[in-house]
Amino acid sequence: MDDRKIGLELRALHNTLARYTAHHKKRPPVEMTEMHAEILGFLLKAEGEVILQKDIEQVFTIRKSTASRMLQLIERKGLIERVATKEDARQKQIVLTEKAHNLRNKMETETDKLEKTVKTGISDEDLDIFFKVIEQIKENLRIDK
Repeated sequence: MDDRKIGLELRALHNTLARYTAHHKKRPPVEMTEMHAEILGFLLKAEGEVILQKDIEQVFTIRKSTASRMLQLIERKGLIERVATKEDARQKQIVLTEKAHNLRNKMETETDKLEKTVKTGISDEDLDIFFKVIEQIKENLRIDK
């Protein structure tokens, strides 16, 4: 029987990744948490698409209240605005500000460096297996199954 614990390993990996990024990343011109930076990165990549809060909830697997709180903080930093969609004024589209656009290159460079470091020495086949296993774990843990 295998005594290795997936949850423990995921937590250790998360902590190691957080320590690495804290040590190696250059200080951004806007102070933000790793999760805020991930959300902003997602929004920058999805530019041109209509992105709503529910999209953030789904992509990052977070609760509505968590997404709302994070988006409020990012909005207070002047990086996003929430504007009513044309179809439904109650729905708020998340729109990047000029300030966010000015951070794009710096964020993409840092993210690319991190990805390259994390993937060092891992074959494409092993990465495919890794992502397949991660998806299966997420499916196994999905509450609404």
